[in-house]
Amino acid sequence: MTHKNVLPLPPIKQLIYASGSLAFTMLERLVLLYMPFYYLPPAEYNLPNLVPDRTYLSLFTILGLALLVGRIFDGFTDPLIASLSDNNRSRLGRRKLFLVIGGLPLALSTLMVFYPPDIGSEAFTNGLWLTMAMVLFYLSFTSYVNPYLALLPELGHTDLLRINLSTMIAFFGIIGLVIVTVVFPLVTAGLQEVGQDMRSAYSSAVLIFAAFSALILYTATLGFNEKVHCLPVASQQLGTWQSLRKTYKIRPFRIFLMGEMFLQFAMNLITLGLIYYAVVIFQREEGFITILAVLAIGGALICFPFVNLLAKKTGKKKVVTTGVLSLFFSCLIIFLLSFDASGINLYVSLAMFALAGFPLAVLTILINPTIADLARAEYYKTGQHREAMFFGARAIPLKLTIAMAGVVFTFLLSAFGKDIAQPLGVQLSILVVAVAGLGSYICFMRYPEQQVQAELEMRE
Repeated sequence: MTHKNVLPLPPIKQLIYASGSLAFTMLERLVLLYMPFYYLPPAEYNLPNLVPDRTYLSLFTILGLALLVGRIFDGFTDPLIASLSDNNRSRLGRRKLFLVIGGLPLALSTLMVFYPPDIGSEAFTNGLWLTMAMVLFYLSFTSYVNPYLALLPELGHTDLLRINLSTMIAFFGIIGLVIVTVVFPLVTAGLQEVGQDMRSAYSSAVLIFAAFSALILYTATLGFNEKVHCLPVASQQLGTWQSLRKTYKIRPFRIFLMGEMFLQFAMNLITLGLIYYAVVIFQREEGFITILAVLAIGGALICFPFVNLLAKKTGKKKVVTTGVLSLFFSCLIIFLLSFDASGINLYVSLAMFALAGFPLAVLTILINPTIADLARAEYYKTGQHREAMFFGARAIPLKLTIAMAGVVFTFLLSAFGKDIAQPLGVQLSILVVAVAGLGSYICFMRYPEQQVQAELEMRE
């Protein structure tokens, strides 16, 4: 059911819109992937920690607290940003105003993370700086990404177009991962070859990547016209709390959110641990992260067309549940082999990293269009356009979950070891990923996809 005055988004503009994912994925992965290593490098690098790695209250570290505080602040501001965006009536459009405002602070706050006040020694002030930088980073990230994703059900007028747009977004997100995990280490290595120390090389490389990301963010922002390609929206001015409460009352949304919480917990543990897996489990230089990333991302890219086609043919639920079940089995095998990752065990473990590309493809392609389906179905039932709130309502539980991934990961490193001589903390993180994958499977199996799709098919 498309309004007669609304034009479909042309393919080239679909690509321009989707390219924004490349930029914000790069910035987020730079922080999640390299920040722990930057502040708490393995002992083999003979570099001082930038923050204390002691455990407080038997669980929290300074690094974990910085991640937790940033995510908590982000989680509670996300519904507010969503409500402001849903109710916004700017001449630029409901969403575009936030994209314009949020892009530059997102790039600048990424820089802050890698430019602490004391780069040469362990200092509590570095922990305070990191906490402040993480708060600003996640606030900026939410201000851009929440309205950006809210455009998915508004620009995608049909289920097929929503899946296609999400596939493009996922593709650009994967390209962002490739750049961060493959190109970024090459840039830092090149900077070290010309005389910079490791931390200075990382800081300089982040500056380059942040500037490039800002350019892409604003290109994506200017690449579409909300008034031409999105359905017209009547003024409703629904309060934040009222809109949030209405969203949480939707049972299919709650079930799907629980499955996503387990999945995001697992995938963020992998992101935080990837460089440690290279150095500690496989006992290679940090550049070996490129091999692991190529295997996982290559596996995801191979799966992309199959995930897209299977989702259209069999429904998204079957593909999602199969993906998270494969995550459970692949990580369980990697954990068992991590105690001797040599010989044939090395090659089997690497094959399991490639298999992990399947749940990565599922996560990046099918989660967002499913949330868009739920938002669209609710609009048809109530007549209320609350698309951003469906993405914002995920924030509090989902981002607390992601923050807990940082807390759990840093706790495992501090309590059980993060070095080749004491690798158990790194190994246990892989087992925790496997358990989270199993929890995700159980939740997604309960999601009533047929009910939601039936409501959509009556209208679209």
